[in-house]
Amino acid sequence: MTNSQILPLFATCIFVTMTQTPADIMLTDHAQARSGIYAPPRVMAADRPIPADTAYRTKEEEMQRRCLRESVYDLAATLEKISGAKIQIHQRMPEKGGSGVPILIGEYAKEWFGDPKQKTPYKQGWRMTVGGEGVGLQGESDESSSYAIYEILDRLGCRWFMPGEMGEVLPALPTIQLPVGDFSGVPTTAYRSVWPAYADESFRRRNRMGGFIIKAEHALEGYLTEEQRQHHPEWRAIIEGKPHKTRLKWSNPAVAEAIADAIIAKLDKNYVPSVSLSPDDGATFDETEDRALDADDWDGPMNQVSITDRYIVLCNRIAERVTKKYPNVLFGFLAYVQYARPPVREKLHPNLVPVIAPINYCRAHAATDADLCPSRAEIRKIVEGWGKAAKQVAYYNYMFHLAEVTVPYPMMHQMREELPILYQNNVVFWQPETLPNFEEVLPGMWLSLRMAWNSHGNPQKVLEEFFATFYGAAAGPMWKYWGIFDAAWTQSPEHAGSLWSYNRRFNPEVLRAARQAMDEALQAAGTTMEFQRVAIQDRALRQFERFMRMRTDLNEGRLATLNLQSIEWMGTQIGLANEYTKNFAFSKVYWTPYTVGGEYFRMFVEQTYHDAARMAKESMVIGAPLRQWKFSFLRDPGLPPGGANRSFDGIKLGEANGWQKADFNDASWKVTDVGMETWSDLGLTDAFGTMWYRQTVRVPIRVPGKKIFLWISALDEKASVFVNGHPIPFINAKGEKAEFALGYATPFTFDITEAVKPDADNQITIAGTRAFINELGTGGLLGPVYLFQEK
Repeated sequence: MTNSQILPLFATCIFVTMTQTPADIMLTDHAQARSGIYAPPRVMAADRPIPADTAYRTKEEEMQRRCLRESVYDLAATLEKISGAKIQIHQRMPEKGGSGVPILIGEYAKEWFGDPKQKTPYKQGWRMTVGGEGVGLQGESDESSSYAIYEILDRLGCRWFMPGEMGEVLPALPTIQLPVGDFSGVPTTAYRSVWPAYADESFRRRNRMGGFIIKAEHALEGYLTEEQRQHHPEWRAIIEGKPHKTRLKWSNPAVAEAIADAIIAKLDKNYVPSVSLSPDDGATFDETEDRALDADDWDGPMNQVSITDRYIVLCNRIAERVTKKYPNVLFGFLAYVQYARPPVREKLHPNLVPVIAPINYCRAHAATDADLCPSRAEIRKIVEGWGKAAKQVAYYNYMFHLAEVTVPYPMMHQMREELPILYQNNVVFWQPETLPNFEEVLPGMWLSLRMAWNSHGNPQKVLEEFFATFYGAAAGPMWKYWGIFDAAWTQSPEHAGSLWSYNRRFNPEVLRAARQAMDEALQAAGTTMEFQRVAIQDRALRQFERFMRMRTDLNEGRLATLNLQSIEWMGTQIGLANEYTKNFAFSKVYWTPYTVGGEYFRMFVEQTYHDAARMAKESMVIGAPLRQWKFSFLRDPGLPPGGANRSFDGIKLGEANGWQKADFNDASWKVTDVGMETWSDLGLTDAFGTMWYRQTVRVPIRVPGKKIFLWISALDEKASVFVNGHPIPFINAKGEKAEFALGYATPFTFDITEAVKPDADNQITIAGTRAFINELGTGGLLGPVYLFQEK
């Protein structure tokens, strides 16, 4: 292997190469060791206790030391796996001129070859020296020395694509030779991670995740005590006319001083290099004095003026006070909900690091897909804006499809397009939110990790290597399989955030093509391991096919077995998660036995399926599913500073227009299929307001004494029903009457017996209102409506 062959695989952005000699350095020769590993006893020592009150620096040093120790063990074990040669680990400095090639770790390498070439703020520079006197693997820290170890293994072709044995791909090299040279580098990012796999220490270490994390958890309100709030009622935010229990008035300088003093006290006790200024989760903030600090910048998804500038005023004041004593501490803060947009007026303190968390924006497309998805395209403006405002930016990408995480979700197009844009705009902390869902997002997850290590890499080349190396003989059909789903996500011109338009995005043609590619891959697999890697995707696809069968049955009137299908799906999901626990797949987590995918299933569709089966058992369906509805939308214009305009009433406005009347002329209204389309598909992704739906239905002669019901399969927030112009009250399980039904992804039944005209056409009107932030892009009806008659 020559140096020219190695350099394209070099996974960092800076390197130095020394003059080479003609001969390579041989570590193993025909499965015989020609080298030994030499590591300091300090590095190889057993774990030292880390009590809860251990100082940050002491804890960090111990964790890095453990990381380097395990890397040394892994180096010896991996070299043996790929060559068959057992390489000994020695806890001493070798003698110069001795037999064999010494592989020197950490300070031994420094003593032998000199200091690391690269110096970085976060101590992540590493150096790999291959010379006539041995091999040196060192870094600015123990963690970065570990990076040098895995640079050797990476260059030899070792890959760990996913946690567990299934993800490991190692070459067979009975003879291992390294080209002479002196290589130094620094990762592109100061921090790299994926959440669940971070718990797998070996996977994290082998893929060189870690670094300097920017803290940005919801923490701001927690710096002040209840006693302080009681003593200073003027510090409380006013929301809906009342002092809030925890929210603070950001415009009050005393609030910033109190928070800063609390942070200083914490740093005095145990210094940490980064603290969070992110507010508690939620989207309600002060509606009085703080408004004066807002700039005139409209936040579409939040339907209000952005509050970023008022937030930066607070953060700047805190940073200015704290850094007088602790000048190097960094302050992370989420750029989130109505403070996601960059500031218009305020300049950031240099120690502030925005953590962009684009929760309200489409998750499937790329920021370059302006023609297909204006929502995702807006992220590019946000990233570029924060990149100009801040010296360093963190990016908190969502690496799963919101609200339904069992769908194949490759993220190949998005990562190919967006990662270069991120790194061009000062993103130096890659801190995505991920799930244990490697079976659904593996190509994009792998690409994001490789590019976070080396942003100068070629995304397409990274993917090509992934498919060829991981799937082997099945690479062709698996590339086709993942590409089918990637295209379904990225070429569909709609906001992606929910499952209710899956039948539109993943139509029968898409599912048939995916199944055909998968079957080809199963046949093409050339080894047992290749088959297993394909098989996990096959089982994920079969689970998604079950999911889509239920969606289709609901749309087409096959309701009787939906409860049984639901039970089968959930049981299969739990079983798959247990089977593939080591691979961090099928969204298994500690806090629920149902998996994350199962919890979303319970939250968003399970009630519908069980209630549909109940209705089918107890009643008789009248006619076909009601899916084609004429519609007209009344938009809530919004009101600074937040949320929906509280004076807006789309029901009263529609009634004033006569839209509930049986004889209203709706000929000019457009038509939507509520079994296939969401508000997002109608161009209303960010809209607040009321959608009026109208349809005329023929009802046969009613059996005397039998009631007739209108059943809404799922609803986003609020629905009022009118039949032949008559308002129909909603009666809950307790017998309580209300003018409307209220809930999310919930089925509702209305007794329309008295308003229905038997053996005649009946005009049905439903008014669905959305008045609160919804990143799913939905509103109103979330599925077909049915008429039932008691048996």
